Amino acid sequence: MQLNVKNRTIFCKDNLEILKGIDTETIDLIYLDPPFNKKKVFTAPIGTSAEGASFKDVFKKEDVKEEWTETIREDHYSIYRLLEAVKDIEGRTSYNFCYLVYMAIRLIECHRLLKGSGSLYLHCDPTMSHYLKLLLDCIFGEKNFRNEIVWGYRTGGVSKKWYGRKHDLILYYGKTRNIYYMPIKETVFYDKPFFTSSLPNKEGKYPVEVYLRDVWDNEIKPIINVSRERVGYPTQKPLALLERIIKASSNEGDMVLDPFCGCATTCVAAEKLKRQWVGIDISIKAYELVQTRIKDEVYEEGLMKGEDGNLPQIHFRTDPPERTDKGQGVADKKYVYIISHPNYQGEYKVGIASSVTSRLNSYQTSDPARQYKLESYVLTEHFRELEQHIHKKFENRHEWVKADINDIIKEIENYTPQKEEELFS
Repeated sequence: MQLNVKNRTIFCKDNLEILKGIDTETIDLIYLDPPFNKKKVFTAPIGTSAEGASFKDVFKKEDVKEEWTETIREDHYSIYRLLEAVKDIEGRTSYNFCYLVYMAIRLIECHRLLKGSGSLYLHCDPTMSHYLKLLLDCIFGEKNFRNEIVWGYRTGGVSKKWYGRKHDLILYYGKTRNIYYMPIKETVFYDKPFFTSSLPNKEGKYPVEVYLRDVWDNEIKPIINVSRERVGYPTQKPLALLERIIKASSNEGDMVLDPFCGCATTCVAAEKLKRQWVGIDISIKAYELVQTRIKDEVYEEGLMKGEDGNLPQIHFRTDPPERTDKGQGVADKKYVYIISHPNYQGEYKVGIASSVTSRLNSYQTSDPARQYKLESYVLTEHFRELEQHIHKKFENRHEWVKADINDIIKEIENYTPQKEEELFS
């Protein structure tokens, strides 16, 4: 399917709205460098190219919309249970829970957008990497996990209370088992000539070409104050890092997406490597920076020329795209189901799901005897109103409705959606 967004487009808006508007299975590679949940605000220094760029890396209850948690509860129950477990671990605080809800609803969309041969690289650090890997296991399936890449570097000072924290993590997942991957070789040097006929270098070490490992230790330098490519963006990543990822997991002409494109390093790297690209960022600075950087770092360097000898047009949008792979004006429908268990006589779980089979299986995994039973279900566009109606109509405890099952089924069958003015009267 052809992507419903033009190549070289920067969207300046909440990325969730943009992701929801992109057609399914149209992206070859997604790299995202989202907030790390560091609980602070990052701002570009005055006088740098990125001056004015700022983002908050703090997540609280007000940053999470109820509809996100409702969608996760209805359509991705394994994620919902993971989030509830995180909430239990945190106790009274909820920073991690809120961050993971924010990330989950976006990663679900990223999974939908990838082609079957596509890959996702999620850049993070030990602050949340353990939770994010569990989250990605739920969304992509643990069998589609490929690597936890360790990017090591040497910058700044270290603490006297713990070992120096000098690495980031990149979680690499495939959409399926049949992803595109081109192994990359690196040159390492040994004191003795193992498996090589090459002559030693000036230091007397022998070069050997080997396939790249999942530890990239100090070979890709981080962006520091004197770095040539530095634009001042507070979390800028080096071009070499993105070029390595793009080379390994895409071909020329493939579409690369960065939902948190910041100072547009992914877009610049994709342009250099003759890939198509789309970037999303909440700040208009991303659009300004990508224009400047592509001009200065790609075309002015003589690496590429536009078809007419001029710089290619970079498209700027603030409106979400409209999907062409689903009917316009058609309301979403979901199932309202009734599930029973012999240990809860006279009580029934009434809930919402996009797939009743998947929901039943998710319950069965918590019961070794697999005694949960799907009693009844109905497909409706008024799923949330109907579920709320049943829980208000009958006595309930922890989402289990206590009533005769025939009465519940009858109430569902005879339900008439309320008019909007009645719902809010």
